[in-house]
Amino acid sequence: MQHPISRLLFICALQLISTTLFAQKPAGGGHYQTQASECVPESLRLQIEKDLKKNIADLKAAGKLKPNKKTRAVGLEWPLKQATGFDYCSYYGVSNFVDHNTSYPNLLEDYNCGTRTYDLNTGYNHGGIDIFLWPFDWNMKNANQVEIIAAAPGVIVGKYDGNPDSNCNFSNPNWNAVYIQHTDGSIAWYGHMKTGSTTTKQIGATVITGEKIGLVGSSGSSTAPHLHFELHDAANNLIDPYNGSCNQISSWWNSQKPYYESTINAALTHQSPPVFNPCPAPATTNIKDTFAANDTLYVCGYFHDHQQGQLTNYTIYRPDNSVFSTWTHSPNQTYAASYWYWYYIIPSSPMLGTWRFQVQLQGQTCEHAFEVIDPFIAAGINETSQPKIIISPNPVSHFLTIQNTILPIELYSMFGQKVGIYNTNSPIDISNIPNGIYLLKSGVQYQKLVIQH
Repeated sequence: MQHPISRLLFICALQLISTTLFAQKPAGGGHYQTQASECVPESLRLQIEKDLKKNIADLKAAGKLKPNKKTRAVGLEWPLKQATGFDYCSYYGVSNFVDHNTSYPNLLEDYNCGTRTYDLNTGYNHGGIDIFLWPFDWNMKNANQVEIIAAAPGVIVGKYDGNPDSNCNFSNPNWNAVYIQHTDGSIAWYGHMKTGSTTTKQIGATVITGEKIGLVGSSGSSTAPHLHFELHDAANNLIDPYNGSCNQISSWWNSQKPYYESTINAALTHQSPPVFNPCPAPATTNIKDTFAANDTLYVCGYFHDHQQGQLTNYTIYRPDNSVFSTWTHSPNQTYAASYWYWYYIIPSSPMLGTWRFQVQLQGQTCEHAFEVIDPFIAAGINETSQPKIIISPNPVSHFLTIQNTILPIELYSMFGQKVGIYNTNSPIDISNIPNGIYLLKSGVQYQKLVIQH
C-alpha cells in the first residue's frame, strides 16, 4: 500500500479577521491513496500455514495449548493504540477490508457490499484489514508512535522478526509478524511490524487483551507503515470479523466501528505547508507552535473517512477565548485520509499568550494550542543579555541617552510595531511615547527599554 499525496491548490486571500462562520476553500491540501498489492504473497502464506501447523502440534504435545472451546467466545478489541506521550486525536485510517467476491479482477465486495477492498489479476483477493498510520506515517513509525496490541487473549503460536521494515515496493515477501491463537482455536495474524519490536515473549507464551505485541512498520510486501490484521478460524478458514449486509454473521468485535468512521486525526499549526516526501523518507512536517507579530500561521486539519459534503468547523481562539477567525469547509468527495490547510498573518499587535486552533466534525472536537509571544523573546533577548549599546536612564521618563553606537536607533513596541528611528548625536525625546516596554535596536544589538512617565 502506498499514498502519493495529491495537492489540491486553491489560492485565496486569507488575511481576514472575522467572527462570522463562512465556507472557505482551503489554500491547499490533499488525500491519502492506496495501491493494490499482494499484502501476503502466496509463497509467504504457504510458509505461514506450514509453520503454524507445526508450532501448534508441538505446543499441544507439550501441553501448552488447551483443547478448543466448541462455541466461539472470542471478542475482539481494536488491535492498535497510540503510545504514551503522543497526543494526536486519532492515529490511523482503514484502507482495505476483506474481499468477499472471489472473482477477479476489479470485482470487489466488502462486508458492507461496498468496494473498500481490492483484488489482483493474479487471482489474489485481499484477506485482511489494512490499518494505516495517519498523518505523517513514516515519522510516526520512526518515533514508535503506534503500538500493536493483542485484540483478544491467547497463546503465541508463531512469530517472525528481523526483516527490513521500511519497504516501499512489493518484492519483499518476508514480514515481521505475531500470530495468536484464541480459546476457540481461531488465530489472529498481526503483520508488517517494525523490526525488533515484536514481543520478547516466546512461542507458547500467553498474552492478554491490550498487551503490546509490537510496533507498526512496513515490513514484507508493503509500501507504507500499516498493520495487516487477518483472522482465521480453527479450521484455517478466513474470517471477516465485521457484520454487514454482505457478511451476515455475529460481529467478532466487542464494539464494531462504523463502516465510515469520520474522524479528526489532528489539528496542527505550521510555519509552512507540510511536505510529504517519497517513501520511505519522513515528511517535512513544518510544525510550529510559537509565533510572533507578523508571522505567517498555517493551520491544518487531518482526517480519516472524511465524507463528501460533511461540514467541518474551524476556529482560531485568542487567549481570552475571543474568536480570531472561524470558517467551515466540506470536502468535494470522500477520502480515506485527507488534510486541508489555511494561512493567516499574525496581527502586528496581537494578544500575547496561548491561542487555540480548534476543529469540529460530527460532534468531535480536536484542539491544538500554540503561543504568540512577545518579540523580545522571539528575538532571543532576555534579562541577562549584555548588548554593547548602553542606554540611560532605564526606565526613562523624558530624554534618553545612547552610548557605544553611531548607528541609528530603531524603537519597537512589544507588538513589533516600529515606533521611530532616531539619531544618536543628541538625547532622544521620548516624552510623547506612551508608557510601556519597548525594544531598542541598533544594528544587530538589542536592549529592552522601559518608558515610565
